[in-house]
Amino acid sequence: MAEPRFDAARAFGGWAMSPDDRARLPFYDHLLNALADSSVARDLLVEVRATQRNPMLVLAALHYRALRGDAVLAPLYRSIGEATPVAFAAGVVARLEEEPSIVRDELHRSTQTNEPGRSAVLAAVLRELRTRGAHDVHLIDVGTSMGLNLYPDLYRVNVDDGDPASLSMEDWDGTVSDGELPRVHQRVGLDLHPLDPEDPDDVLWLRACLWPEEQHRSARLDAILARLGAWPRATRMRGTALDLVDGAVASCSTDATPVIFHSWVAGYFSRDDQEQWHERMIRHVARGACWVYFEHPQIVAGLAPPAPSTPAPREGAAQIVVAEPRGEPAAWGWAHPHGRWIALHPQ
Repeated sequence: MAEPRFDAARAFGGWAMSPDDRARLPFYDHLLNALADSSVARDLLVEVRATQRNPMLVLAALHYRALRGDAVLAPLYRSIGEATPVAFAAGVVARLEEEPSIVRDELHRSTQTNEPGRSAVLAAVLRELRTRGAHDVHLIDVGTSMGLNLYPDLYRVNVDDGDPASLSMEDWDGTVSDGELPRVHQRVGLDLHPLDPEDPDDVLWLRACLWPEEQHRSARLDAILARLGAWPRATRMRGTALDLVDGAVASCSTDATPVIFHSWVAGYFSRDDQEQWHERMIRHVARGACWVYFEHPQIVAGLAPPAPSTPAPREGAAQIVVAEPRGEPAAWGWAHPHGRWIALHPQ
């Protein structure tokens, strides 16, 4: 049976951002709607390789060109917050339709938000795991990008002292401990295209993947990059997750629990790769590793996500799933895709 044709208009107009994010970010909301109406934008999205056929890649390419100083896009993006969302969206789409190459030339890239806010969710899960005996862990981050989520033990959450590198979570619900995190011994990131924090173009692309209406995220990225060199060294491995994960786990000493985690990564896998990943993770869990993921259950069916213990509190939420060592994957609650809120209910 042939696969259904990709619906680019629906991708731009529907699932590209969660409803609460679209409500918060009117400039990107209007831009996505305008892109959905543009045959040029739709055709460009269809051209993207299947594993990266995501409207966020088009948004990032446009933002990247603005940051590079495009004569039309740069002032449009600087006008965010001053111009109207309708005028902004119309200007961006007009520029794209005039010269589609400004996006087409960047479609070889991958979306790599590397949102540090997800570390707040990971930290909450790790605190709970520590109460269950995981006092020492190795972290293996799948889809690591620049590796910014390999430091959940070093970020501070909801600390109101003006530190731009701290993480902010608007809503905490359920069992969210404020106790200690496990000791982290080794930090390993796996990615097809890992980004180098010392490469200016990699840093610029990572910044382009941020949403320009959220200027605090750009300031937070600057603050994190400024101190990354003083944080413990992380290993970044280039290749597919399926090719690399066994070696990454084998590299971990036996004095700590390997914690393999990913967030909004498996949705880029094919269904076959998702199923293979599920089998591989179950094997590692049976040998004493822990598997943690935050993914939207509807797009990771190949992972066989467990039935939720509680309904998703908001549309577009990521399900928190945890498989403890020698256990079965269990639904532990929900989180905003970028870690803005958490509803943690450990099983």
